[in-house]
Amino acid sequence: MSAVIGFKVPMCQDSSIRVEEYVDTQFYNTIHFHEEYQITLILDGDGSLAVGEKVCKFKSGEFYLFGKNLPHAFRNDGTKVEETNKIKAHYISVFFNVDSYGFLLNENQETKGIKELLSQALYGLVLGNVDAHYLEDKMRTLATLSEFDQVLELLTILDHISTATGHKKLINNKIESLDYDVNTIDEINEVFEFIKCNYKKKISLETIAGHFNMTSATFGRFFKLRTQKTFSQYLIETRILKACELIRSGSHNTTESCYNSGFTNISNFHRHFKKVIGMTPTQYKLSIEKNKVN
Repeated sequence: MSAVIGFKVPMCQDSSIRVEEYVDTQFYNTIHFHEEYQITLILDGDGSLAVGEKVCKFKSGEFYLFGKNLPHAFRNDGTKVEETNKIKAHYISVFFNVDSYGFLLNENQETKGIKELLSQALYGLVLGNVDAHYLEDKMRTLATLSEFDQVLELLTILDHISTATGHKKLINNKIESLDYDVNTIDEINEVFEFIKCNYKKKISLETIAGHFNMTSATFGRFFKLRTQKTFSQYLIETRILKACELIRSGSHNTTESCYNSGFTNISNFHRHFKKVIGMTPTQYKLSIEKNKVN
């Protein structure tokens, strides 16, 4: 078995929670690990799931919970689905860094169930009968909340899963003898730090590739394999999520958030904002204000 690669979840600035919805012709099938825990709901698609040392089948409607640094990959079965150009991979995932909540989870009796759930997640969990529609709505709502409310909503999701009467099945009983490729973790972390410090500037693929002594093609492959995104996708999303942060803070209107997040063209900003967030900046601002009232 080839080395399990280190994957970098594209967190926004110093956030501990990230929500991603993927719609594609196939699943990201490279076995990888990352420091964040992961909740995934399969909305459409089926195939084989590699987790730790085990391989099992997965199908639409199933929930999975993976712990920190647990190698995993969803893979479509059968012929290459990209040849049919049909959507065969639709799923929503929440990534979260448990280290941020250590004291809260360790020192409170009320979170005992969540702590036990997360300890089981280190071996991989498939979750049955946890009310998929309820949790899907909760997972989607996470992306629209302030940082504090995101933490509360995440705890609500984890509590719901931990207290659900449905079946929770461990995928692995032990994890050992896996070959981890840790050599590139520091390098991809340096790439993210560079983007974090320079997202307001004009950064071309050639510029960042040269900064890390790679050709554009090599850097593009390196970045895509370890993030599931192209560099330009990630840079745009970084700027959009920064704009969201500015809008949520109430200190910037939509135009100010455009220019203070690295965009130089208001129409491009609106186009990318709607593509990434699913609504216009004005609609997003109104949704934030509505949540505050409620």
